[in-house]
Amino acid sequence: MKRLCLLRHAKSDWSDPAKDDFQRSLNARGVKSAEFMANFISTSPYRPDAVLCSTARRAMETFVPLRERLPAKTPVIFRDELYHAMPDVLLNEIHRAPPDAKTLLVIAHNPGLVLLAMALAHDPDEDIALRVAHGVPTGGFIVFEFDVDDWSEIADGAGRTVFFGKPRDLMAAEKS
Repeated sequence: MKRLCLLRHAKSDWSDPAKDDFQRSLNARGVKSAEFMANFISTSPYRPDAVLCSTARRAMETFVPLRERLPAKTPVIFRDELYHAMPDVLLNEIHRAPPDAKTLLVIAHNPGLVLLAMALAHDPDEDIALRVAHGVPTGGFIVFEFDVDDWSEIADGAGRTVFFGKPRDLMAAEKS
C-alpha cells in the first residue's frame, strides 16, 4: 500500500501586486498556518517518508517548519516542474518518487492540486469528494491510500480518500 498526501502551499503575500508570482512569500496568516500544519502532519499517521516540493518560494516556506519536524534522513526533492503543474505533470513526478517511501507528501499549487485530487479519488463517500471539488484552500491537506506496491502504479480513479482537512477547521477542532 502507498499513501499519497497533497498539501497546498499556505497563504501567500499579495501586498506587492508587481512582485513575481514565483517569488511571493507567505503572509503572517500563511506562516501561522504552515507552522500548525507542520505540527499536525508530523504528529499524525500521515507523516511522510519522502517529500516532493515545488520550488516556488511560498511552497518552500510552507515546507520549512515541517522539515524541522521530520527525520534528517527523509528524502526531500524540490522540483521546478511542480510550480503550477497540471495533474499529468504532478502524477509524472509522483511516479518517480523514492520507491521505498510508503507515504509521500507533495507540496504544490492549485488548480493542478485540486484537479489531481478529484482525478485520483474513487470514493464511496460523496461528502469528501464534494468538499474536495469545492476547492482546496491554502494549507489544505488531502490524504489518499492506494492498493499498489510502486508509485508508478498510481492512476486516476485508483485512490481512496482517507483524510481532508483545512487549517482553519483543524485549528478550531484543536481549540474545542
